[in-house]
Amino acid sequence: MKNDLLPALRKELENSFGRRVLSSRDCLQMVDDIYQKTGYTINTNTLRRFFGLVRTNYSASPSTLSILLKYCGFNSIDELENISYGINTEVAINKEEVHHYLVALFKNLVIEEENNTMIESLVQQTVVFLERNPSLIDRFQREIANSPAGQYFYYERSVNMDRLNNYYGNGLRFYLRAKNNNEAFVFSNSIQVLRYWLTNNSELLENAMAELAAISVNSSYPPHIYARYIAARLYYAHSKGDPIDKIIAEAARYYGGFLSRNGSSNPDFELIIAEALILTNHYPEASDYIKKGKSRLAPVKRGHENENPFSPWEKMVNSKRNTTLKGIMPVPKTNLNTTTPSSPLTRRYFAILSLLAASKTKRTDFAELIRETGFYRLS
Repeated sequence: MKNDLLPALRKELENSFGRRVLSSRDCLQMVDDIYQKTGYTINTNTLRRFFGLVRTNYSASPSTLSILLKYCGFNSIDELENISYGINTEVAINKEEVHHYLVALFKNLVIEEENNTMIESLVQQTVVFLERNPSLIDRFQREIANSPAGQYFYYERSVNMDRLNNYYGNGLRFYLRAKNNNEAFVFSNSIQVLRYWLTNNSELLENAMAELAAISVNSSYPPHIYARYIAARLYYAHSKGDPIDKIIAEAARYYGGFLSRNGSSNPDFELIIAEALILTNHYPEASDYIKKGKSRLAPVKRGHENENPFSPWEKMVNSKRNTTLKGIMPVPKTNLNTTTPSSPLTRRYFAILSLLAASKTKRTDFAELIRETGFYRLS
């Protein structure tokens, strides 16, 4: 491999991993992630040398480079070279055509409440592409907001936590202007409450909550929007030190009514509420929603046993229970997935939570993750 391509490969590796590689522990976690994604094993010391954490006079072997390229989604070194150098050549793909292609992918999608792994993957790969081509982001978000499928799949069902305080959070104005109904106002302002709670911006938190409080909310809203509304109130109550009993009771009433009229196995409501309860330190209540959500999950297919969306939250609850909380509701012992979820929408966010659960908040990469996300409350 050409030496001038090595920085590009390191950048692609960190993009795939979800954060910068600054320590031997990062290399250990990347080794595990590489195995999970590719089925190939690579030596931790090899990664340490590749990222310059230890001095070496040896270059990475062709077999090592091949594994690293596969991990980044490349079939050959030529593909990496084309991305690294092709942007200013005459054969570069016209950005106008790329933009129309991306928007067209979403426009004809069928909107369904059930989880759809193919569409989830489509959103994730689109985000990866946009991150590599940031000049396309603003226009893409503006136009996708005019599509019902874009509103539903890109904005509502795929909240980009890693870019919540960046282009995704800013792009909600396109979504709100295009959809322009009460549901959109509830969703958008609820997400902004989460954003400003995480970033410790008390003034904008108050503004977003005031906008939310002015909207008439009813139980006909879909669960992924009503849950965001309940979560926003939990974050705001936490910032004020207010009790949450009435909020929890309202969530329980909606949940009971939702189950009586809907047989969906989609656990969005439980996931969103459990997340808010854990982040605001209400662990027994969070355990209850985790238990409810897991009971409604669709049967796990063979070979997908680790695809439990509640795993990182169970890990947080168990970590807290085993350290500072007493009298918490017992959580069943399970084989939890200890790796950071690999979605490009939440890698940094869950890496922060993982370090918090492991009490590793004094690490250099923790401070870097906080800076990148702006989630200063979590520090």
